Amino acid sequence: MLFSRIVDDCAWGLFKQGQIDFVASARGHEAAQVGSALCIEVGLDFTLPYYRDLGVVLTIGMTPYEVFRTYLLAHSRYSAQDRPVGASGEGRVERQCVHHWGYQKHNMITGTAPVATQILHAAGVAFACKLRKTPAVTVAYCGDGATAEPDFLEGIKFAAQHVLPAVFICEQDCSDPALSCLQELELPAGIEHRHVNGVDVVEVYDAMRNAMLHARSGLGPVLLEMHVVRSGLDQHKQMPSEQLPADPLLRCRQLMEEQGVWDEQWASELYERTFEEVEQALEDAMRDVVGMR
Repeated sequence: MLFSRIVDDCAWGLFKQGQIDFVASARGHEAAQVGSALCIEVGLDFTLPYYRDLGVVLTIGMTPYEVFRTYLLAHSRYSAQDRPVGASGEGRVERQCVHHWGYQKHNMITGTAPVATQILHAAGVAFACKLRKTPAVTVAYCGDGATAEPDFLEGIKFAAQHVLPAVFICEQDCSDPALSCLQELELPAGIEHRHVNGVDVVEVYDAMRNAMLHARSGLGPVLLEMHVVRSGLDQHKQMPSEQLPADPLLRCRQLMEEQGVWDEQWASELYERTFEEVEQALEDAMRDVVGMR
């Protein structure tokens, strides 16, 4: 989770410097993403993340270097398409590129631009796995906005009707109650629906482990509603400390302190080592992308 947070911070830095056009922060989602992705059997199971799932792709095996290259190359390609309309450069078209994670060698399927279509794709992949009698489980992630799309409901309906080995994870942002749409949906019979505290990595891990076992045993799909509190760097700077939303990293520290395994020196050394690794990956990615232009 710390790894994901530091990579996310660096991506924000690139955005603020104008090096990339778009970044969807995973702050507040780390426990939901990392705790669940740890239960995915890499190379066997199929994963369909959505654009905010930085913690998922890092846990599956994508490196920080590959993450930064994804951001930088997308910016480079879209920038190359921008052309000034007049000789003075006025009328330049500004483009915003939304990245879509993909990692074929680890069975991570690249998402498409339309919201919620990965839910339909996941149902199709799970159907193919069932026909082939493979033990693979298909895991699809989405944000709260996806639940308002017809593709979301059609995907989980298909999975329920055919008792497919699939786990659907909705990262529900609790900081804005207006975004909650699942409570208004009539979920299909045959799908297990569970609420999970997405701030607590232990609760996430236990819920996901049980969901994967349920799906892999041929008992049908599971919908995990992960309740998270999304926050960006600017929001943290503006809010008083006592009003800060629940932070997965602080909750993890609390859990470790309760178990008597938290150590300040270890935590400090871990941060420094991780930060240096991510900074080096960023430098390498920027050098290589610049060299390709």
